[in-house]
Amino acid sequence: MAGRKGYGMSEIIGVTNLVPREGISIDNETLAHLRGVGNPQVVNRALGEALEDLALAMSRAAIAYRDDRFERLDAASRETAHAAALLGLDRLGRVACTVAVLTHSHDSVALAANLSRMIRLGNDALTAIWDLQDRIV
Repeated sequence: MAGRKGYGMSEIIGVTNLVPREGISIDNETLAHLRGVGNPQVVNRALGEALEDLALAMSRAAIAYRDDRFERLDAASRETAHAAALLGLDRLGRVACTVAVLTHSHDSVALAANLSRMIRLGNDALTAIWDLQDRIV
């Protein structure tokens, strides 16, 4: 394209950053069960342990992906799915199961996208549950 001026970095006026967000859905029956367990200290401890398990599993998944350790990524994703189920985080659990399945595929783009979504959903869920914790106990 003769005569057309190219754009240099100094000529770019603005860049839009896309920040994916999706709502957190927590199964109300699971929360009701947690509320009905009884002793508030027991509920608080069980919830804290489940949240810690979720955070650790997601951390292990991120490290395994970074280190190209797909067998560990599979295991960490399954741990994330299990912790998500205990907390009533169905969407997170489904995405974690998808990540586990994709560790055995050759679709690196789908794996990266779903792992990113799993981490994003998990982090948002951890924040939301910590905010709800005062209402649970």
